Amino acid sequence: MDLHTILIFLHIAGTILGVGGATLAEVFYISAVKDGGVDASEKRLMHANYTMIRVGTLLVALSGFALVLWWYFIANNPWPLESGKVWVKNIILLVIVVNAILLSRRLVPFWLGASLSFTSWWGAALLGVWKNISYSFTEILIGYIAAIFIIALILGSIRKIFLK
Repeated sequence: MDLHTILIFLHIAGTILGVGGATLAEVFYISAVKDGGVDASEKRLMHANYTMIRVGTLLVALSGFALVLWWYFIANNPWPLESGKVWVKNIILLVIVVNAILLSRRLVPFWLGASLSFTSWWGAALLGVWKNISYSFTEILIGYIAAIFIIALILGSIRKIFLK
């Protein structure tokens, strides 16, 4: 296996951990609060899940940076630096990191932090598989921001249904 393939694999693995972790975080949250409290086993499970998300974030960040270097220096192709899609993915990664810090310190409302995490991970995955995207940086970014609030409404509705 060559270096490029290894980097792609690590990038995909990190994305899988992040998307899966963000999705499970929602499921675990609803399950934990449904009975009125979070017990010790639920806290351990949530902690393990957040660790999985952190590992995914680290893998995505390191492999993404290495992939940009690979394209630029080894393949002699600067496309990642010129791609609006790649720049939005970088912004999304920054949002994931900052949001995780703010959520852990309880400096962002839960509804917003959960929506940011869920939308960011799924949005990054979607952008990763959408090869020939014909939208500009601005259009993708506006779509991402709109999706955050749409997902917040959807997650809020799901919580209301399951937490009745």
